[in-house]
Amino acid sequence: MSRCLFPILLLMLFITPLAYAGLDISYSTEKDLLTVRDDGYTMMSSPPDWKSVNDYWDSRIRSMFIVEYWDRGLENSRMTFSYDAKRSVKYTGKTIEIEYRFPDIGLSFTSVIENRDDCFLVKIPDSTFRENENYPVIGITFLPYLNAGRVGERGYIVIPDGCGTMIQFNKFFGVTTLEKTVYGDLTPSNYNINNIPITMPLFSCIKNNLGFAGIISEGKEFSGLVMDMAPGNGYYSIGTKFYYRKIFEDVYRKKRITQRRDNKDRSILFSLLKDESASYMGVGRTYREYLLKEKKIKTLKEKVKKYNYIDPDIIDINIFMGIKRGFQLFDPVIKLTTFKDIGWMLNRLKSLGIKANLILTGWERSGFEGENPVTFPPFDGLRGFKAIVDKAKASGSFISLSVNYFEIYQNSRDFYRRMTLKSPVKLPVEQSNYRNGFIICPEVAMSKFQKFYSEAKKNGVTDVELRRLGRGLIECFDDEHPADRFESARIYSEMMENAKIVDGGCDYGAGGVNTFMFAPSTSSGFFGGEDIPLWQIVYHGMVRYSFEPMNLRKDFDYEFLKSLEYGALPSAMLTYESPILIRETFYKDLFSSKFSDWERELKNEYELFNKKLGDVQYELIVDHREVARYVYQTTYSDGTRVIVNYSNEDYNGIKPLGYKIVRGRY
Repeated sequence: MSRCLFPILLLMLFITPLAYAGLDISYSTEKDLLTVRDDGYTMMSSPPDWKSVNDYWDSRIRSMFIVEYWDRGLENSRMTFSYDAKRSVKYTGKTIEIEYRFPDIGLSFTSVIENRDDCFLVKIPDSTFRENENYPVIGITFLPYLNAGRVGERGYIVIPDGCGTMIQFNKFFGVTTLEKTVYGDLTPSNYNINNIPITMPLFSCIKNNLGFAGIISEGKEFSGLVMDMAPGNGYYSIGTKFYYRKIFEDVYRKKRITQRRDNKDRSILFSLLKDESASYMGVGRTYREYLLKEKKIKTLKEKVKKYNYIDPDIIDINIFMGIKRGFQLFDPVIKLTTFKDIGWMLNRLKSLGIKANLILTGWERSGFEGENPVTFPPFDGLRGFKAIVDKAKASGSFISLSVNYFEIYQNSRDFYRRMTLKSPVKLPVEQSNYRNGFIICPEVAMSKFQKFYSEAKKNGVTDVELRRLGRGLIECFDDEHPADRFESARIYSEMMENAKIVDGGCDYGAGGVNTFMFAPSTSSGFFGGEDIPLWQIVYHGMVRYSFEPMNLRKDFDYEFLKSLEYGALPSAMLTYESPILIRETFYKDLFSSKFSDWERELKNEYELFNKKLGDVQYELIVDHREVARYVYQTTYSDGTRVIVNYSNEDYNGIKPLGYKIVRGRY
């Protein structure tokens, strides 16, 4: 054999190429290193300039996968790394199949890397997964250091935390790992409905003129995003952790419970972003195109042909009707708005030139959150209800109902503990929001909702707002009606497809939803980054959405500008009577809601958003940027630009806390 040929053959043993269409993908068996090349750009699964600190960090940062498992002997969790595993590779033309073996803990699985032209898929098929019962796997983090950026480099991480956040490579925190579950907290005992969750299965790391948009395509319901800062050189990185099970503490029996492993495939689709596309705009645009092409989500232009109320001339107004004075079953309902009052409101709205979808809140026989799940008849009578439904249609407006199929209270007529969500130790999960209650198991909620929705349609209502169901996933451990997070997502999505309106911004049901109420306008601040309208870049022109009702804004001018910048529709929560009537009830949010007090502001915002910007609701966001300090510009697909000035100085004629709308076409 020729001496010059021998090193080439030796190299081929360690580096497996996968050239297909646009991408050139190779894997080094020796280094456990994935390299992706395209048009002169190179992206690697670990930093090429990493300098050794110790064996632990060497193995961690050079690994394509980080495995967390439970050691039953030591009764604690431990980590192992794919860099230290035994590996073998199989090349099949369009894919690279890498088998990882961890003999010490009896674990093995195969990672499949598939080249898809301008993107690639990384997958662990569950059929290849083998584990030892003494070392059950808790979670596996995929490509945790792909395109990692050093502190001080030009770049940032993008995470869909609420509306979205951008974390610049500009600070060094030592050793810091931040982890947050996609679609809300993982364990029911820690669930807080008011927390701002990860709203989309999406993430990115952008460095210089190269980055990626990572889309969790399989297993997203049981996953989390992990942002890591390594020591030494200090790298920013982002990866997806797939949870295979959870370890729970049974304080009553003084033992730990290992949840059964979910037998689901896990995969992430990575799209390369180069040059101008290497931005948070490119990340949002990539996910939007994925939803349109792969998930077949319809745009508003397509939906309007079927659903009249999503016409741009229609805005959403919550009408708060009644609430119980106390918590007992037979406590009286305080009536803030009757059906007769709503008839008057419809007349006033017509005279003001406003078409609205009136979403009735607290219409139930026991008023707002009086007893859940809700049932007919309304507290103000079924005859009056049917009359205002007909009157609304005649005036060009619509009537919808707001319902809660997330919680149940002990004073409800049909309450029984078997309906409630159960914790891993089989105890009912309590939920404290406006009042103390229990969370309903998704399986039970679905059956109750179907019965209600059938009755609602008989009474002329087809669109329903589902309170709380867009704010995160839960799981039920009841043996009679179990529901893991995958099943919860399926159930909630099916309910949303019927209801069409949801409270929150988690997108597991986005394919069937037309309107998001209380959509995310901020991030949680958990990752310490800068807020960006990532959620809005994805969904503007595909769904209608609004933020906090105008009459409940904490900082009116700032939140008004934020609605303009982010393309949200105006909304309100109004009453006929003064909210002072309910000041001694458990509900304190309505500090100003009397319809007559807000007529002028309602008309002004309606004319601005729906007369000047109504047709823009059909358009996609094609650009968003900071054009000057605290001055932001949003550009739509029809050429319209909205510029908002949050600064204390004039900007090109735009006053502080002012805005400018520039109409135009491409």
